[in-house]
Amino acid sequence: MSLHCSQDYPLREWAKDSVDEWLAELLRHEGRGDFVQDICAGCDSGAPRYRCEDCWDPRFYCEDCTRRRHRRNPFHRLKTWQYGRLRRATLKDLGLRIQLGHAYGDACPNPQKAFGDSFVVIDTSSLHEVGLDFCACTSAYPKHVQLLQSRLLPATRIDPKTASTFRLMEHYHLLHNQSKVSGYEFYNTLARRTNNTGSEEQKDRYVSFMRTARMWFHLKLLKRFGRGNDPGGVQSTKPGSCAVLCPACPHPGKNLPLDWATAPPERSWLYRLFVGLDANFRLKRRDVSSDLVDPGLNRGYAYFVEEHAYRTYLNMYDKDQHEDQSTCNSHNAVKLANMRGGERMAASGVGTVECVRHDMKRPSSVGDLQKGERYVNMDYLFASSLCKSEVVQVVVSYDIACQWSVNLWSRMTQYDFEFNQEQRTIIFLIPKFHLPAHQESCQIKYSYNYVKHVGRTDGEAVERGWAAVNGFSGSTKEMGPGSRRDVLDDAFGDYNWRKVVQLPKTLLQRVKNAGEERSKFALELRELTESTDAVRIAEWTTQVEAWENGSDYNPFEATFHPTTLASVRRALAEEDAAAIEANELTHRLHDEVTPSVMILAGIEVEEAQYVIRRQNNLRVRISAWREYQDLYMPAVSRLRLQNTPSGIIQPEDMSLYLPSSVVNNPSVPTYRALEVIEGRLRHAQANDALDQLRRHLRARSQLYNTKKRDVRGQRYNTRSQTYINIRENRP
Repeated sequence: MSLHCSQDYPLREWAKDSVDEWLAELLRHEGRGDFVQDICAGCDSGAPRYRCEDCWDPRFYCEDCTRRRHRRNPFHRLKTWQYGRLRRATLKDLGLRIQLGHAYGDACPNPQKAFGDSFVVIDTSSLHEVGLDFCACTSAYPKHVQLLQSRLLPATRIDPKTASTFRLMEHYHLLHNQSKVSGYEFYNTLARRTNNTGSEEQKDRYVSFMRTARMWFHLKLLKRFGRGNDPGGVQSTKPGSCAVLCPACPHPGKNLPLDWATAPPERSWLYRLFVGLDANFRLKRRDVSSDLVDPGLNRGYAYFVEEHAYRTYLNMYDKDQHEDQSTCNSHNAVKLANMRGGERMAASGVGTVECVRHDMKRPSSVGDLQKGERYVNMDYLFASSLCKSEVVQVVVSYDIACQWSVNLWSRMTQYDFEFNQEQRTIIFLIPKFHLPAHQESCQIKYSYNYVKHVGRTDGEAVERGWAAVNGFSGSTKEMGPGSRRDVLDDAFGDYNWRKVVQLPKTLLQRVKNAGEERSKFALELRELTESTDAVRIAEWTTQVEAWENGSDYNPFEATFHPTTLASVRRALAEEDAAAIEANELTHRLHDEVTPSVMILAGIEVEEAQYVIRRQNNLRVRISAWREYQDLYMPAVSRLRLQNTPSGIIQPEDMSLYLPSSVVNNPSVPTYRALEVIEGRLRHAQANDALDQLRRHLRARSQLYNTKKRDVRGQRYNTRSQTYINIRENRP
């Protein structure tokens, strides 16, 4: 017997038993349905020819009743019954006029038709050609004001012919940020709702719609941040003042106690600011239009920096800045980024500084990148973001912090910034996901796990934030500079607002998780403490507390370091020198080449055999080395003659007969001293190879992650893969 009922599979049951019934009801709406009367449903006298597609009432009405019933709903869609079928009709065809400038129902003594009596209103249902009259009385408001007072957003100020309803703008604004739909696709959806057959020519209002959308985005931004209530008007708006701030970050004068600046160390860490830097190479822009033609409306009011000041700075310092030579694996990802498309691209991406504790964009902290992720761009964004904050303790997260932070302050002194880094305590760290790609020294010095008072911050919030805006890359890539900045500013604002709405739930969940994790790790710590010597515990505690208070000794750094080939070579040289000085090097058979030098040279020749570049040079090196080998291992010369094959042998295939390869050969005596030397060198050689392999794997992982995250298009994927292949094949 089955334990499932029909409610467990509703779609399957519907497809089995209900499709025909539901389809019949849909077809009923294509005709007159249950309405079979021959007189109007409203006046019981007129001919019932019209039905509204947007009204709840599906009955048919006469022309007069339809017109009268829609004076309050002039943007409804009509159907008329003609020749046994429904056809499209408009309220303008029925003589309905929309009067502006007066209260509803009041007649205007001096109405003036819209220009050419051809006015189009774009609403959520479709595009409506309406009969619209302006008020031309002596005390009348301008035409665009009359439209705005009627909740219609005109596309122009002078003789407007197109307007969008506030309802449409609100709908598109939310849909645009939620689904990333482009204005072109949205407008064409409305056009198809108006007429999906292509049988009628429609007036193209796409440009007008996009203009009203940009105006709406900008007006809503100004309205939300009180710019309409400022006596100075919009022109007095300061850079960054229209950004949605992170309510959980420290804001002096807003959410901090009065004594926050003088708080003792055991409490001052509560007022730390956590920021992160990153670049996004999907949000690029083609070299179309210009700031002169499309300057934008926001002008630095929100998240993008003010463009004129930014360009002035780049023109002044761009050519003077040179990237530092990298000593870390991860910096290769930046080289890969700098390879990405500058040709025919006005912007190769955007850089940003944002809150990494709560994942929110910061005011005046986003800017275009011209040639990849360069210091000159990121320095400006970093300074622009922090100069607006009075917080003195800052934790900065950046995936190349190990390289970028080295000469940051010396670069800052060259710029004309009021940064005052001497008055701040700034800690540079690397995000946790990116950290394994760095070399070991970076993993210790820049790890979140080894820094006090950072909680479980991972520093990767910037990366997560890009996923919410990457959907705009397709449409913004083709925009002019100002349009693109305005759209992305609006997208960042919407993203921040959604974060604010979710913040109570997010913080509550974090508190719950922190409580559970604290109990678990407190138990583990207690068990470890009870099972470990008290003296050892006290020693560890002292070391960790000293490190957290600024001690140079890092207890988290490994005290055991594998032997390297360079260290063994140096030790052997010192041992040989000491033995020669004491006249104890009894087995020395050459004035300049000691046994250790001979073995080391043999290992180097062996490595050279794997890298075949210059065969003649390698052959000469092998011949020279064999002369020294014959001095210290004379039995090998006879073995070499016995095993020499006929014909020409390539140098990379020549056997060297080092001590380890002849240890089990009965015809060769034991060279114990040489075996010990080779063993030490082989052990160090293996450690070097493992270290090099680890660094290579970290670098490769970082390069592939960067390529996967940022590179799009066949051309740039090919270029990036070529760069990765070059590094893969590098010896």
